[in-house]
Amino acid sequence: MISVLTALRRTFEDLARVDTAPRRTAAALAVGVGLSFSPLLGLQILLGIGAALAFRLSRVAVLIGLCANVPWVMVPWYAGTTAAAATLLGTSSPVDVSERLRRIFSVPFYQAAFWGHAADLLDAFFWPFLVGPSLGALTLATITYAVAVRVLTERARLKMEGAAAAASVLPGDAEKRTADGHVDDA
Repeated sequence: MISVLTALRRTFEDLARVDTAPRRTAAALAVGVGLSFSPLLGLQILLGIGAALAFRLSRVAVLIGLCANVPWVMVPWYAGTTAAAATLLGTSSPVDVSERLRRIFSVPFYQAAFWGHAADLLDAFFWPFLVGPSLGALTLATITYAVAVRVLTERARLKMEGAAAAASVLPGDAEKRTADGHVDDA
């Protein structure tokens, strides 16, 4: 857990170095996270870079967000959000997946029956898979934006205060700053 928090801190420090407004950087990160957890498997990177170019967002921040959905999270994420959406949509009737797969593979793929059985299996999961991860991705993107704006704005404020404090001390001044930031004239 500590290494995850350390990695998050380093990520925000890297993003704080980007020379764009904190809100735009946070938006880019949120777009990446939202696409990363969306049901658009295989299209996330293409859509993320396209969105970054179209809206002139930080491509680095979008790519960092796209890396949020790591392989060991994907299966529980998609299974959980799909199951939640199936319950929400009222389609959570028990589906015997093994029976449907047996029917699919009982005929050659080039026959119409194969594709009909495949459509039956897809029909049971299509809308829940589309709705669940989409709503979950939107929620995660919103949370990411809120947290990132707060953290990046604070980092920008501290950076500006540090630059102002450094600019106020001229070379050759004999002042020393105490731990609480006050000037101690020597």
